[in-house]
Amino acid sequence: MEKSVRSRRREDNESFYNPILPIHKWKDELVRAAKDNSFLIVMGDTGSGKTTQLPQYLYKAGFGKNGMIGVTQPRRVATISVAQRVAEEMNCSLGSTVGYQVRFDDCTSERTVIKYMTDGCLLRNTLADPDLTKYSTIVLDEAHERSLSTDILFGLLKKQFQLGSRKRRKYPLTVIVMSATLETQKLSLFFGNCPVVTIPGKLFPIKERFLNLIGPRDKDSTAYVTETVKVTLQTHLNETEGDILVFLTGQAEIERACNLLFKKAEAIDYRHDLYDRSVEGLLILPLYGSMPTDQQKRIFLAPPAGIRKCVLSTNIAATSVTIEGIRYVVDSGFVKQLNYNPRAGLDILEIVPISKSEAVQRAGRAGRTAPGKCFRIYSEEFWEKCMPDHMIPDIKRTSLASVILTLKCLEIHDVIRFPYLDHPEEKHILEALKKLYQCGAIDRTGCVTKLGHFIMEFPLSPNLACAVIKATSFGCQELLLPVAAMLSVEHVFIQSGESQKQKEAGQGHEELSQLAGGCNDFATLLYIFEQCKTSPKPAAWCHKNGIHWRALKSALNVEKQLKEIANRLKENKDFPVEKFDGPRNEMLRHCLCAGYFSNVARRSVGRTFRTMDGHGSIIHIHPSSALFGKESQLEWILFHNVLVTSKIFVRTVCPIRYEWVKDLLPKLHDIDAYELSNVAREEVTAEEILKWESKEETKHRNDGTEEALNKIKKRNDDKSISDAKARYLQRKQQKSEMLKMEPS
Repeated sequence: MEKSVRSRRREDNESFYNPILPIHKWKDELVRAAKDNSFLIVMGDTGSGKTTQLPQYLYKAGFGKNGMIGVTQPRRVATISVAQRVAEEMNCSLGSTVGYQVRFDDCTSERTVIKYMTDGCLLRNTLADPDLTKYSTIVLDEAHERSLSTDILFGLLKKQFQLGSRKRRKYPLTVIVMSATLETQKLSLFFGNCPVVTIPGKLFPIKERFLNLIGPRDKDSTAYVTETVKVTLQTHLNETEGDILVFLTGQAEIERACNLLFKKAEAIDYRHDLYDRSVEGLLILPLYGSMPTDQQKRIFLAPPAGIRKCVLSTNIAATSVTIEGIRYVVDSGFVKQLNYNPRAGLDILEIVPISKSEAVQRAGRAGRTAPGKCFRIYSEEFWEKCMPDHMIPDIKRTSLASVILTLKCLEIHDVIRFPYLDHPEEKHILEALKKLYQCGAIDRTGCVTKLGHFIMEFPLSPNLACAVIKATSFGCQELLLPVAAMLSVEHVFIQSGESQKQKEAGQGHEELSQLAGGCNDFATLLYIFEQCKTSPKPAAWCHKNGIHWRALKSALNVEKQLKEIANRLKENKDFPVEKFDGPRNEMLRHCLCAGYFSNVARRSVGRTFRTMDGHGSIIHIHPSSALFGKESQLEWILFHNVLVTSKIFVRTVCPIRYEWVKDLLPKLHDIDAYELSNVAREEVTAEEILKWESKEETKHRNDGTEEALNKIKKRNDDKSISDAKARYLQRKQQKSEMLKMEPS
């Protein structure tokens, strides 16, 4: 959504501000330190120029002669914008000497030497190239964010040197970790007391003010949204020229705030209401992770003369994204964060107060090009009581299933003693192993199955990847791929800040649900995708139906790439081929059951449902679902995600039949997480395997078949025991040989 009040035609001037940055004084020392050390930590305050300049220094010093200089970012928007900036500074086209790679978008070529990418992309690259032989240098930027992928990369890179894999590289690998607020002593110790180079502070002074509009009692309230809009408007009215950066938590919230701000800004009399008469309008722009690349580019262009730019962003603008001209920051004090909720037994996206270090990062955005101001809508009491010093790393608060599967695909089976910078709780590792076992990605010994390898081919969550693989095996991937693409982008439906407009939009969304069948949110997403794709004017169709065109545009691109992966897998001789006789709508739900059977619930009391995953959580269908109000007609449901407020709500829901999951639900209780303790340590014994195999066979005793009893007997004869011990000794020997490779 782009809003402009009294906007003028943009001038064809896209030059960028390029001051002498603090990092320039340290150029020689940084290059020398990089040449002399395998590991190096660079501490640089916001505005020092480390993200854009250091890779260029390394390139000019010849680091790119023996492989690419790979630079990671935690978010896709930062990855793309920084790559564009560096390409401009180096006077080359994006995708040539400087390129980028994010999920579903690879803008590189054989000529690329400086490659910006998300940390998740680099982690996936290690599957095909564990020793990273295509790279001469890896720069892990914004490491203080402690994303899950970055933490795993820390361990992999450390382990690579411990195991002596440098011998398998033609040239040594240099690793540089960059951050603005990281605990350097801790990280230096982790990488063998490697040196730390510190680059001094901000370019310009920043005045910071606590406005005391929210306090500790508002920690669980949404009052911060309207207060943030009010402060933003007051900043526009009362401050001199300079652009504004506003921090909120997510797409829906940002779109709502944009609408509110636009409505208020329309009523401004620019002849009398503004302190600075040179400001003649307000250009309102959103910024969040799922925006298409062409939409993101508008954020970084200079506004027309006399127009103040106001960017409402998620936390992505607090890191490597540099928006020139920002002089004012409005900090709401909140962020969306994925947390494991033991009450629901699921990862849940929650809105929580930011940390003090994140608040410092946000304020730093105001002093990049001129003296700035940061308006914090919260009080000092809120700062002291509600905001931790640092955010808890992802690895200690989210599901580890995807990264554990990645480690196992890299043949790192001892996931307990893997070198983590901050060790996750063992129970979370075991829960991840249990989930992987339940979906068939690993077997009882902890080895990755064929299905597990197929899952890793898709840049999707394991459960969604399983559903896509099932659909592909049925030959009906055209049903699941659009749904997977739609679930991979943020908020498809437009949310308005005005109650009347929101009511009208809700009615429009309900009509779409009815056209899709009226009782399946997944089918609604499929219907929207197909209608948009076949429409001669897709943008107009989206506008008419209250759908975000840019979200659909992203989904169309994602679906195209998922289709390429699915078609490639179908050519594999080991890829399963199955048949399903049933109508289209049933086929879609049947495939979803293959991946989401752990997200199944049965009707309980009244309008509530109870999950079947062992937690037995009481859940409610969210009002946004097409099934809301129809609970009495339902017995079994399947859901995609969860929202926790005073209740546990499930969103994106469809009804299912018990017979579709009756053979899958027992997997949720087949094995206790702690039974996988030795699997996590790669210490499974032959006796344990035999005991488990016998346990599996005894399940068939109730059938009364002689065949089942004979199999159990055969499992326990002398030859079976001898064979099992031989397999165990072989694994033990392989492990011993790996240990011998470690440096003494």
